[in-house]
Amino acid sequence: MGSQFWWFYDVLAVAIILVCAFIWGKKGAMKGVFAAVGGLLSVMLAFGISGAVSDGLRQIAVKSGDVRKLEQRLSPDTFSDEMAVYLENMGYSIRVDRKKLGEILDRTDVQYDEAIAKYVNNVNSSRLEEDSQVLVEKVHEGYAVVIGEIVGESLSKFAAETAADEVRKNPGMMQELIPLLRQEVSAKAADYIGENCTAPAYRTMFRLASFAVLLLVFWLALTAIIRSFAGNRDGGSAAGALNHIIGAISGAVAGAFVVLAAAAAVRLSAVLGSDEMLFFNNHVVEKSFVFRFFYGMIAKM
Repeated sequence: MGSQFWWFYDVLAVAIILVCAFIWGKKGAMKGVFAAVGGLLSVMLAFGISGAVSDGLRQIAVKSGDVRKLEQRLSPDTFSDEMAVYLENMGYSIRVDRKKLGEILDRTDVQYDEAIAKYVNNVNSSRLEEDSQVLVEKVHEGYAVVIGEIVGESLSKFAAETAADEVRKNPGMMQELIPLLRQEVSAKAADYIGENCTAPAYRTMFRLASFAVLLLVFWLALTAIIRSFAGNRDGGSAAGALNHIIGAISGAVAGAFVVLAAAAAVRLSAVLGSDEMLFFNNHVVEKSFVFRFFYGMIAKM
């Protein structure tokens, strides 16, 4: 299935909501309201706890392995060589002296972005840009591109994209990272990249997975508690059409929480598949009308 089957997501969302409305419409208002309240409480609990445990799960499950992979990829010249290639492809027809660039990166008394921009601006004995800030911003983009490529060769595409975005948001981190990248032993550089560049990607992955699981677990537990409390009561004197209507409406609300859990699972599949899977990708979901509302809520986690 490809992007032409975006409608499947809307059919799934509507079907879940209608089935839940039908089930709790038959059960009555009281049980329907309890189901909706239980769903809301489950979402709140799952949201809070998944955020709290996601980094701990990252530390246990992937951090050490990722640091080893990055360490194997890094050498003292990795960043400077990749950065030189980026600078040569900015469109100015320049040739970067690798040794000179390495000397700039080995200094500890300069702002690296400004020093690199100054070097590039005068590499051909003529100014490339009158406004040096233009080149500084291009150097910042180079930081993001190079770190993203380094991560992408060792880890997932999602981790690489996240790492590049983190550098774009905070290019100042390179002032601390560059000296680590120039060291013979790259363990500290790999650890820094893991903690500051790729960690958000794994927090997202683990939060999505734990959110979906915890939501369903909490809901099952709350449902059991509610069932024992409610017994066979159906709303007393309101056991007529209104009772079933209220139950159906409450059931539809409960169904929306089920769709939210499904959206978390779809988002996780898209992330794990680096947004390249034929069906589980953002492009397909964005074409939907109903499901993308729930997916958008999950994507902000």
